[in-house]
Parts: sequence; C-alpha cells; structure tokens
Amino acid sequence: MPGNLPEQYRKAMRAHRLGYALYQPDLYTRLHPGILGYLDDDRTWHPLLDLTQTPISNLTQGGTPVPEHKYTPFSPPVPKDPDARFWGPKVSSKSTETTLSLASSADALALGLPLEVGGAVEYQSKADFGAVLLCDDAVVADGFDVRDPSLAWLKRNSAALLADFPDLKRHGVCVATWTYSATSVHINAWEGTGRKVVLGFKVGAAAAAAGVGNAGSSQMAWSRVEGSSGWAHFVDGEKRVVFFSGVKVNYGVFGPRGQAEKRWRGAKSDKFLVHRMLGGDDDESCVAEVEIFGDDYDEVK
Repeated sequence: MPGNLPEQYRKAMRAHRLGYALYQPDLYTRLHPGILGYLDDDRTWHPLLDLTQTPISNLTQGGTPVPEHKYTPFSPPVPKDPDARFWGPKVSSKSTETTLSLASSADALALGLPLEVGGAVEYQSKADFGAVLLCDDAVVADGFDVRDPSLAWLKRNSAALLADFPDLKRHGVCVATWTYSATSVHINAWEGTGRKVVLGFKVGAAAAAAGVGNAGSSQMAWSRVEGSSGWAHFVDGEKRVVFFSGVKVNYGVFGPRGQAEKRWRGAKSDKFLVHRMLGGDDDESCVAEVEIFGDDYDEVK
C-alpha cells in the first residue's frame, strides 16, 4: 500500500511480535484492555464502548451508560499486574544497524549528539520503507491473559453492534486485550532506502558494572540527533499505546439466511453466523470471521 505510512509502519514492525503497531500512538484512555472499537482505512483507532465498565459505557456519547437490555453483560477477566520495562529502539524489519565509533566528544558533536553519549548507532532500511520507535520512559505492558471472554461476547452481540455502529460492517470490530504504552514516545518513519537515523546511547552505571553494552540493553539512555528531521514526538505527559493486541471480527455480505448458512457450513471454526431482523418475520444473515491480533503476524489486517 504505497504512501500509506500507518499500514507500512504496522507491517514493518510486525517482526517484534508485540501486536499491532500504531503509527499514531493513541491515548491509553481511548485504547486500553477492554475497549471496543475499530481501525479505519487510515489505521486510526475509534473507541466505541468500554466493556470494563458496569454497565457498559458508550464512549461516543461521553461515556454514558448503555441501557442494560442493549447488550449482554460482560465479565472482564482478571487483569495481569502491569509490567514496566525500558526498551531499546524498536526498528523496522529489513534494516541494518551500524555501530559508529566516537573517539572523542567532538565526534558526538559532529553527529549532533550530546557530549555525554558513550556511543552511537546508525540505522538504515534495506527495503523501501524504514522506521524507528523510541520510548524514553518505561513501557508498561498490561491486559488480560485470555481472549475467549471477549470473543464470546462479540459473537453474542454482533447483531446489536452492527445496528448501533454501521461503520463496523466495513471495518470490523476489535476488542483490545493487551497493550504496551509509554508517556514519552518518538517515531521516525520514511520511504526509500537512502535515509539514515542516528541514535546516541549512554550506558548506565549498573549496566557498565555488569559489562552490558549492546545496543538492545534496557540499561541505556538513548539520544536523538538534535534537529534531525522526520521525528514525530508524543511527549504531552499522557500515556499512549504503541502496540496492542486482542480479538477482531470481520463481517461478510448480508443476504438471505439460507444462503449464508450454506456458505458457513463446513467453514473453518473461526467463522460464525450473524442474524439480524429486517422487520416482520424477515431476517438476513452474514458469515463473520474471527481474527486474532498478536498471534498470526502474517495474516493480521
């Protein structure tokens, strides 16, 4: 999808096996475990419902409670304790990494890096797209260890969701079950093979004592080249999601119930039928298909 940076970014970051990479990291208040929504054609997240609230809240109406008859109740799984870790740079697939020699502070200044850096790394893409994600603070992983409750709820409530939110027919519906978030996020993404990104690093005292000095060390402080172009900075102090995973349901074409049932019979176990009333005794159906974010990195859309 040439020119669609969010889609190229997602695909290029897939190898990290952390889930769906967001080129525009969204606020944790809009995308946390238990939030239901969808991604549009530009890969922008649209939150609709918060399933963790009792009763369920409608985020498109300022978080007002949804009438209890609208959907079946949802019992959120017990969340895992949040786990905070410092990351090194997350770089797109098909990129080269070159360690640059800094013989003196003058070498650091020549690269546009702070004087106190102890080394530098240069990244360059070997493909027609490249990206670097850098989080200054600890990245917090939190969510549910199981996805089945969210999937079961989607199966029971798909007809009602499609009636309330017609955009789901085109884009499908997602429930986030796991997120990685940080409060100081920087992303650089580019098209073409000639672009290079240089980062400086300083090894912490604890890491130096342990002899840790590799570019992926969590004990390093990273610096960007001053004035370098292409960076998007998300540093407003709000926690933002950089990767998320969960469950998604895509909906097929609605038609006569009998035709949908014929298409569904013998289908893979990740497909199910959705029925909706048209008025009177008439109804129609479609085949829906389940998609798992964060497990099948080759097929996730």
